[in-house]
Amino acid sequence: MRSCHSPTRSADVHARIAWGIVGLTAIAVIVDTLFTAAYRPLLSEATWADHGWPLAPLSGLGCAVMGALIVSRHPKHPLGWLLCVASLLSVTLAADAYTLWVLEGDGPGSSYWAHVIAWASPLIGWPAFTALIVIFLISPSGHLASPRWRWALWATLAGLGLRTLGTLTMPPGDFVYAEQYDGFSLSTVLLTMGYLLVAAGLIASAVSLVLRLRRAQDDERRQLLWIASSAVFLAIGVVVILVVPRLAGEEGTWLAALPLRLAQLAVPLCVAVAVLRHRLLQIDLLVNRALLVALAAGLAAIGYVAVVVVVGSAVGDGAGGFWPSLIATALVAMAFQPLRRRVVRLADRLAFGEAATPYEALSDFSRRLEDLPDPTALLPAVAEAAAHAVNASRAVASVHVHAGPDRMAAWPPIGTDDSAATRVTTPVVDHGERLGGITVEMAAGHPLRPRDQRLLADLADQTGVAFRNARLSAELSAQVEQLSRHTSEVERSRARLISAGDAERSRVERAIARHVIPHIAPLPERLRHLSQSDPGVPTALRTAQLEPLLTSMNTAMQSLREITRGVFPAQLARSGLHTALGSLLARPDLTGRLTVADSAAGLRFAPRVEAAAYFCVAEATRALAHPIDVTLSVHGDEVCLCMTGDDGGGLSLSHMRDRVEATGGSVSVRERDGRILIEVRAPAARPPAVS
Repeated sequence: MRSCHSPTRSADVHARIAWGIVGLTAIAVIVDTLFTAAYRPLLSEATWADHGWPLAPLSGLGCAVMGALIVSRHPKHPLGWLLCVASLLSVTLAADAYTLWVLEGDGPGSSYWAHVIAWASPLIGWPAFTALIVIFLISPSGHLASPRWRWALWATLAGLGLRTLGTLTMPPGDFVYAEQYDGFSLSTVLLTMGYLLVAAGLIASAVSLVLRLRRAQDDERRQLLWIASSAVFLAIGVVVILVVPRLAGEEGTWLAALPLRLAQLAVPLCVAVAVLRHRLLQIDLLVNRALLVALAAGLAAIGYVAVVVVVGSAVGDGAGGFWPSLIATALVAMAFQPLRRRVVRLADRLAFGEAATPYEALSDFSRRLEDLPDPTALLPAVAEAAAHAVNASRAVASVHVHAGPDRMAAWPPIGTDDSAATRVTTPVVDHGERLGGITVEMAAGHPLRPRDQRLLADLADQTGVAFRNARLSAELSAQVEQLSRHTSEVERSRARLISAGDAERSRVERAIARHVIPHIAPLPERLRHLSQSDPGVPTALRTAQLEPLLTSMNTAMQSLREITRGVFPAQLARSGLHTALGSLLARPDLTGRLTVADSAAGLRFAPRVEAAAYFCVAEATRALAHPIDVTLSVHGDEVCLCMTGDDGGGLSLSHMRDRVEATGGSVSVRERDGRILIEVRAPAARPPAVS
């Protein structure tokens, strides 16, 4: 019982720890707000730009909440715990706010302990920052992209260790954060080396994300798009806060800090969405448009600044600011148009992966098609190529087969039923004949673009010959399978015929031994006795002695007729089918009626056909309850024999079919007016003429 509940208890403990960190972070946000408000106005530029209130504390709280959500659903997922560690940034911000309030705002408290708190703040803040780097390294699966990236993880952790050692070697009583790099000492060397190693880890995490994004597909790609988007926004925020103040001076500092703070707030949200809801949200199109705008704005800004500097230097400071700006705007507008296609191509490549370069994917598929040894492997390859080329959630390739069921393959093989998906089918045509189709399912909000439709049309044209080969292969396989079935049926039929022949011979042998031999066996001895009798015996007495012998002979003959009924009676070969059937149904122990249509009156058929028809009627008289109605007719080039009667419980068509199908005919059975109707059709071949 203890082992059954231990995993649940462990998960509950993990969830409580994570939500406890959320409570601690919330308290830190409240304390930070109180200390910041006590030191300076909350709506001041310094509060927003330097301290980052309220977005930076909210970012820490968001990391804690999102980390707790992940831990609650996936207790062992490292990303959840790393987000919880990253949320300690809020504690660092609260400590910094208290330090500034005491040291610069004349707040109550000891300046010594304010320095100690400032000294302890990096011991918490740098692990929180390092946790973000590790998140980018191991996202989205919780593992490194490959063992080769271990150096990046170890470098980041080593940098954190050196930063911690450098801080510990500094005296906490007079620690000032802004002066920790002044001079040359062991602490400065450790802090600088640690800073460089952490920066190297940050760069490596960005490179790892880019490489993973290029190789990822489907759900993993959507996860990485969320996380990479947050990393890109974070990098843009860092660049803006470093560049804008140097270009615009002190004006607009809080506007320069705003992108970085928003990016910090977006990191936990994007990571949590990637882990928890990546299958439900489509981000490809959103990322594509955002990247397009960001790249265009970045190029325009760089061009504008460069042209303003060049033109300003050329015309001198006295020329005023209007004309350089006007010239810069015109030059940037003219230069951006040739770059637009490359910008769009780069944004599509980052957002859509292989779907951004569809014809490269098409050429890659052509190379793969040449290596396919089996045409039946074509359909999965076509479905996969179509899905990758247009970034579809699912693709199905199908080939129409005349001699059997249509062949189709889907990629991915197992998909969800999305009723909101848009399905588009592109026919595959070769020499005017439609051979099949390629159907793609596009997720809601992600329509098929015109160039994607053109790509599918090109893919269908390219695979036309391959589809024809695949159909021929499928039809050949169907024919081989059908031939194999027919061969098996012939073998089973032959086995049944042999068994039926053996059984029939055994039946005749037993019947003769039981009904004929007892009457014939005494005849030789009696005849010999009569031949040795006195010649003077009167004729009347001799006749009386021969009378039992004649009776035995007649009984034996009658028994033989009874036994040979249904085998091949001599009357069938001598007088024809209708006469033999009439004699069969006229027996005293049978109640039957024979009807011969005008089309069959007086006609003879091939011996095999007549024997098979006679056998079927004989079998029917044994299986059907009397009375039995038999109709003989000829329709076209077929002789038709219909037998109607009540089901006697012993009906078996296997022997009938074997006999009739051996002549090229068929046997069918159905119910009509509450009675069983057996219909036998065989070729109405005429017997060969006797010369």
